[in-house]
Amino acid sequence: MLRGFYISANNIINQERALNVTTNNIANSSTAGYKRELSMPTTFEERLLLLRSRKNETGTIQYRTQDYTWTDTEQGTFEYTYKPLDLALRGNVFFNIEGRVSGERWLTRDGQFSIDGEGYLSLGTAGRILDANGQTIPLGTSDFTVSENGVITTEDGRTYTLGLTYVDEYTDMERYGDNMFRPYDGAQIGNIPADADYRVIQGAYERSNVDLGEEMVDAMAYQRNFEASAQALQIMNSINQIVANDLMKI
Repeated sequence: MLRGFYISANNIINQERALNVTTNNIANSSTAGYKRELSMPTTFEERLLLLRSRKNETGTIQYRTQDYTWTDTEQGTFEYTYKPLDLALRGNVFFNIEGRVSGERWLTRDGQFSIDGEGYLSLGTAGRILDANGQTIPLGTSDFTVSENGVITTEDGRTYTLGLTYVDEYTDMERYGDNMFRPYDGAQIGNIPADADYRVIQGAYERSNVDLGEEMVDAMAYQRNFEASAQALQIMNSINQIVANDLMKI
């Protein structure tokens, strides 16, 4: 009887966690540069229950957990604004940003840039964009062009090279906020392979890679599974009460 409690409760927790991930994706479907998260089921290393079937063969039940998420770095679609401060990236490269609060270096695909009060190229209040040498960019103007390989040329002839970091599509990422990341392997600025196919596009920014239809279907499936597990838990509880009452009568 207790096994039924464990299985139902375990699934309730898992479905709730998966639903939280999916609803967060839905909430950020309009966040520029957002990369959707996937809830990844894993099993405990320990086998918690060992059963014997009627044929006297051994089997196992492994309780699954949904406490691990994977960031899907697949490219999103582009929104063309034709504004000079909007930049998009095609390929597996990321902009580098110096966090305004932490001072740490983070990666982002959000290219909705601005010029801050001191004239530096920035991502709103999040921080300043870094060049190929890891330095902030004192642009001071919105009159500039950007080449496909990331060279910024201002109207008065100054040039800066955007600091881009290559991240393989299967690399695991640490998320910071909604649309900034850091690869666990410590990828550095300018590590772009010679054969990498990438391009900087001026006048556009990358939307999130969330498929709203797919996320809504997943959310409904998780909700139904959650409700089914909750109902199963109630049934188990009712059966347990009946058994307890019968034992009290003996």
